[in-house]
Amino acid sequence: MKGPSAILEPRASATLDDYVADLAWSGDGTRLAIAGGEGGVFLGAWDAAEGALSAQRIGEHMMGTLAVAWRPKAAEFASSGQDNAIALWDGATGAERRRLRPAMAWTEHLAWSPDGAQLASAAGRQLTLWSPEGEPLHKFEPHAGAIAALGWDKPGRDLAAATNGAMAIHRIEPPRYGTRQYKWPSSCLTVAFSPNGRVIATGMQDGSLHFWYLSSGKDSQMRGYPAKVHLTAWSGDSRWLASNAGNEVVCWDFGGKGPEGTRPVQLSGHTDRVECLAFQPAGGYLVSAGRDWRLTLWQPGKASQALDAHLTDSEPSCLRWSPDGRHIAVGERKGKLTVYELVKV
Repeated sequence: MKGPSAILEPRASATLDDYVADLAWSGDGTRLAIAGGEGGVFLGAWDAAEGALSAQRIGEHMMGTLAVAWRPKAAEFASSGQDNAIALWDGATGAERRRLRPAMAWTEHLAWSPDGAQLASAAGRQLTLWSPEGEPLHKFEPHAGAIAALGWDKPGRDLAAATNGAMAIHRIEPPRYGTRQYKWPSSCLTVAFSPNGRVIATGMQDGSLHFWYLSSGKDSQMRGYPAKVHLTAWSGDSRWLASNAGNEVVCWDFGGKGPEGTRPVQLSGHTDRVECLAFQPAGGYLVSAGRDWRLTLWQPGKASQALDAHLTDSEPSCLRWSPDGRHIAVGERKGKLTVYELVKV
């Protein structure tokens, strides 16, 4: 019997006095921005050669930090929290550069454009674009419902917002900002542009996976999920779209004619609900984590069984691959942060 093609090896851990709500890697893979759900903002340092990981608390958002986003090609990151603020940080020193208060609602979602020139923030129904210095660039008309997720396409021309009843896609061509909407009578929960720019997908509150072909607007949906679909992740080659279905990971094959009329690949190995999914940025490896405290490595289309699995010390809350796809940072609800290395065998 052929063995696994890769395994995950734990390299280093750090313990925070907060639970890990969100993570973001620096572009060079040496730093981590960490959102603490009880309010802390942490800056992590990772030395791959030495296998050393450390994290220091550099600030806070009162009542809870909700999101962090590292600016591409720069030593800077942004954070947001329940204090209705956005903070801009120096990713080298940990110094706070500026603090903004864009709305009376929590700023729950942050997303830098791929070129790092614009920061998108979502607070309730309000979507705003900011310069790297924190100056407002554009404020969109309020959406019909609260924004559940944000995502840029790979070129950085389109910014999508998932809302109740529609996927709103904003074309970013200053000074013009066009908007088109793909409507559906349920709440869109995720934003997932395929890396090749052909498809946008979203998990739905009604227990379905919905996607649209961007060139034609043609849409399709996959039903049969046991509950809402709140996780979606594309493989780097745009072939596989992974989603959560209770204790299982369900992967749809977008190769050839696409997934319509086909059966998905179902990956079984968790004993409780899957809560985190992350595909390797440029590669076919997928990592999932669930309420069973299990961290699992998969290779959809290559192996039907898990390649590797680890038990964590508490429920994993966040998974993020390093930009080069060699390491994955795993945050837990009890504050542990661990970096694993993907090792080919």
